[in-house]
Amino acid sequence: MPHVLNNESELLRMLASGDQHAYKAIFEHYWDPVYSTALLLTKSPDLAEDIAQDIFTMVWEKRSGMAAVGKFEGFLFVAARNMIYTRLRKLASGDAYRQHILNCFREQDETWANGRAEFKELESTILEAIQQLPPQQQKAFKLSRFEGMRHEDIAITMGVSRITIKSYIVQAIATLRKTLANHPSGALITYWVFFFLETWD
Repeated sequence: MPHVLNNESELLRMLASGDQHAYKAIFEHYWDPVYSTALLLTKSPDLAEDIAQDIFTMVWEKRSGMAAVGKFEGFLFVAARNMIYTRLRKLASGDAYRQHILNCFREQDETWANGRAEFKELESTILEAIQQLPPQQQKAFKLSRFEGMRHEDIAITMGVSRITIKSYIVQAIATLRKTLANHPSGALITYWVFFFLETWD
C-alpha cells in the first residue's frame, strides 16, 4: 500500500462528516492498492474489482466512524482480507443461495398473482430512490444499470475519470441499499437489491 496521505487524518474527519470531496481523495489514493491486494489473494480480476468496490461502499456507509480509525491502510487491508474470505465462502455455497432466492420468488408468485398494484408501487419506490441521488451519481448509475455502459464509456460521456465514475456508483449503491433495506416487499426487493445493486462494471 502507498504511504498515507499527508492530510489523511483531516480527510477522515471530513469524511466522517459526509464530505464527498474527502471521500473521493481517499478513494482515488487507495483504490489501486486495495484492488491489487484483492487480486493477489483471489487471482481473479473480476472478483478483485467487486471486492474493492464493496470495500469503498463500506467505507462510505460507515463514514461516521472513520475519524476514529488510527491506521487507515491497515484497516483497509484487514477489511479486504475479511471480505475476500467471506466472498469465497459464499461462492462455495452460491448455488444453494441462488436456489434459495428463486424459491422465495416462487413462493411469492401466488401472493403477487393479483398484486400488480403492489409491483407498481415497488417500482415507483425504486425509481424515486434513484431520483433522490445527487445528479452526477444518478447519471452515472443510470448509464451503468439502465444503459449497460461500462465505466470507461461513462467516464468519456460524463467527461470525468474512470475512478470518479467508480466513486459515483459506489456511493449511489450505498445510498440505495440503505434506502431500500427495510422495504416491506419481501423477497422481490431482496432479489432486486441482490442482483441490481451488485457491484459490477
